[in-house]
Amino acid sequence: MSIEGRVAVITGSARNIGKECALELARRGAKVIINARSREKVDETVEEIRAMGGKALPSYHSVATREGCEGIIEDAVKGFGTIDILVNNAAIITFDYIHEMSEEDWLNVIEVNLTASFRTTKAALPYMMEKNWGRIVNMSSHAGLTGTTMRASYAAAKGGINAFTKATAKEYGKYHITANAIAPFVGQSEKVEHPEHYGANYGPQPEAFRAQNTAVSIGAMAIPGRSGPETVAPMVAFFASEEAWYITGQIISVGGGRWMG
Repeated sequence: MSIEGRVAVITGSARNIGKECALELARRGAKVIINARSREKVDETVEEIRAMGGKALPSYHSVATREGCEGIIEDAVKGFGTIDILVNNAAIITFDYIHEMSEEDWLNVIEVNLTASFRTTKAALPYMMEKNWGRIVNMSSHAGLTGTTMRASYAAAKGGINAFTKATAKEYGKYHITANAIAPFVGQSEKVEHPEHYGANYGPQPEAFRAQNTAVSIGAMAIPGRSGPETVAPMVAFFASEEAWYITGQIISVGGGRWMG
């Protein structure tokens, strides 16, 4: 898959799915911007990529603000001269039933999971339009396809990502810019058993949610076995490649057949 020399920005790329995507793109020759809130994790990931012979630069801006989103794209342009590939991966989750959810929590989840993708995309598009080439990959979720219990704000944001992806694809296809989304169902058993692995990006998981999620995970897969971030990264690399030029506006589930829409 041809991405050699392309410049890629991956938000939320210092851990889990985002980090694996950054490593995969770097292995294939892309120059990558590593972004997250934790400077320590960002620096570790940058050094890991450099140690394997790749090119990477840090970006410590927060996706929770317009200035932060614009700053991430500016870091790519200042550091590598342009941006070719944008992977909108950063996300947060809170857990509550709708009647107990605070408006602040609702707005925070929408801000980071949906509005941030709009802001980074808006900032990146002029560079892509100028060169008549671009790849945008948005991270959705099965929650955005089917709904979910105790995460209405997250499901709404990811449903919005799906619609935003299609709208972007329709508006910018004439510039040879593609926009696709991936809905992972990844590492769910680990996530339920060891939520601490998911750090500050995720709120505490209530016992009621863990029990329900475990039952769903066990019974809903067509392909047995546990998955991890490494199952998502190759799909991101494909969408980012030259070979995927005629694929746009698609929402692809990477989840062992849990969703077959």
